[in-house]
Amino acid sequence: MHTLKLSGGTIHYRMMGEGPPLLLLHGWASSSRYWQGTLEQLADIRTVYAPDLPGYGASPPLNKPATPENLTDLVAEFVDALGFDQFDLNAHSLSSVMAVHLSIRWPERVRRLVLTCSGTYRDERNRRTVERVHRFVEMWLALRRPWMEHMRPIYRTVARRFFYRLPADDTLLRESFADFLGMDLQTALETSMNAISPDYNDLLQQVMAPTMVIGARQDRLMPLYGPPMMQLLIPRAHLVWIERCGHLPMIERPRYTMVAPAVPDH
Repeated sequence: MHTLKLSGGTIHYRMMGEGPPLLLLHGWASSSRYWQGTLEQLADIRTVYAPDLPGYGASPPLNKPATPENLTDLVAEFVDALGFDQFDLNAHSLSSVMAVHLSIRWPERVRRLVLTCSGTYRDERNRRTVERVHRFVEMWLALRRPWMEHMRPIYRTVARRFFYRLPADDTLLRESFADFLGMDLQTALETSMNAISPDYNDLLQQVMAPTMVIGARQDRLMPLYGPPMMQLLIPRAHLVWIERCGHLPMIERPRYTMVAPAVPDH
């Protein structure tokens, strides 16, 4: 792990490899730990960066509200501090909101975009349904306790929602559950609710970067209508489905997280 001190706070991140820069953003309730295998697989052709976003993993919360705009500013500052002007970007789950904002505000910097296991809503009624689900998540967060990290029945039961087939490595499941238990509560609530902004579909139509949308057929967290909706809304997007995979393809089907260099330019 490396560390950068930025105006919005300290960022801890993983970095590996040599070649054109690729930035990996983890999703809600996780950390850069999820991308470790991807870093190792791509190290011979890319310089890969995977930060712990503020309030997740080893990074402390932002010193301001965790809005998409503030988080986007921090990621842009992070990229500036690393010293590269352009990069490819693979964002998982709710971090896709941040990636969309970043690609719109700095289109000259985001060369190609991958949105993994993300989605959007079909209409306002659907958006409000999703909003109610996120309210339920707030109650779930309130039940977290540190001792749960060592309770195998608990972390395996939670993990079943994220995988098509559970990995054999129990250590990975326990450490991933520890990321969920350790995330900052205020950050978790703010980023969860910001993911269902009423203007998100309008924003998707403003993305100009060549984009690959990756959906997982057995994803039990993101509705299956989401990836096709994103493909329709983003002007230069194409859709790839992963079969026999849940919400975490970088762990369950890792070769599919290595497609960022192959996103077509048009």
